[in-house]
Amino acid sequence: MSNQPEFYIIGKRLEAIRLGFSEPSQKAWAEKHGFGATQYNNWEKGSRRIPVEAAEKLCDTYGLTLDAIYRGRLDGLSEKLMNML
Repeated sequence: MSNQPEFYIIGKRLEAIRLGFSEPSQKAWAEKHGFGATQYNNWEKGSRRIPVEAAEKLCDTYGLTLDAIYRGRLDGLSEKLMNML
């Protein structure tokens, strides 16, 4: 049994997206997208799952898909995005 939080893998994808778009600060990234800093931190560390509405905001802004965020499916993404994730 793993000791990782329930949504750890989704959180790691969110971290890769944030860092891929050159934002080292979780707080700045959260504020830029209208998320609470603590709320976003919980999503990225995997203790909470990012809600669909928040994930859709990232998808619309960066050309991502919900499948990429939630399931790790990269088909349909640009090569740049695939390399980030």
